[in-house]
Amino acid sequence: MFRATSRRTHDQGPAAEALRLVKVSKTYGSDDSAVTALDGVTLGLGRGTFTAVMGPSGSGKTTLLHCAAGLDRPDSGIVRVDGTELTGGGEAELTKFRRGRIGFVFQQYNLLETLTVAQNTVLPLKLAGQRVDRQRAKEVLTSVGLGDRLGHRPDQLSGGQRQRVAIARALVTEPRVIFADEPTGALDTRSARDVLRLLQQAVRVHGRTVVMVTHDPVAASYADSVLFLADGRLAGHLQAPTPDAVAERLAHLGDTVAMGV
Repeated sequence: MFRATSRRTHDQGPAAEALRLVKVSKTYGSDDSAVTALDGVTLGLGRGTFTAVMGPSGSGKTTLLHCAAGLDRPDSGIVRVDGTELTGGGEAELTKFRRGRIGFVFQQYNLLETLTVAQNTVLPLKLAGQRVDRQRAKEVLTSVGLGDRLGHRPDQLSGGQRQRVAIARALVTEPRVIFADEPTGALDTRSARDVLRLLQQAVRVHGRTVVMVTHDPVAASYADSVLFLADGRLAGHLQAPTPDAVAERLAHLGDTVAMGV
């Protein structure tokens, strides 16, 4: 597994680059059944940016997200998050690093049904053994439009409200990077728009870095830029994306020469 080992002798604040991958490769299976999910991917993302990751099914999008977030281990290459290199070693250290520097938003929310909105939101703090500032949690929930839902349980919320809880939970630890895996995939159009605006706010107001896997060109248009993957390799990028431009690029990914970013 990984060990989070910092190249810095002490915490000097946020690194200039929020995420850096160098020649990252990942293969599943072996021999004739081997599937290369990532093939020597190199990229760098600056702090305070919102990046969408897109590509056809099986292109390596989720594998890229999981390796970048320390949820999965690449076979080779280097992953740095906020200037800290994730290398072979102890799972406990990596878990501690993730809880302090990384936030997660998933398609299916991953909320505990037996806990209230407020309790779900502060759960990462409790798991990390940190002091729970309930006023701070309330402020975060209010900022995502759930200040009047603190005592509700997930089954009393709509899908959009559940995803807002997930975003609040990701924000409450003040992470440097938020990884979002298809965060609007289970939502209606209006709820999806609200969630995407909250992710934009996390970047523009709070200075977080957001990396979002999505299949939706409209969702991708909320990002500052889009990275395209094909067959486990980077296949281009697009700045200031629009839905039409994203859809056009996706339609011609097979004609695009793989390139580094």
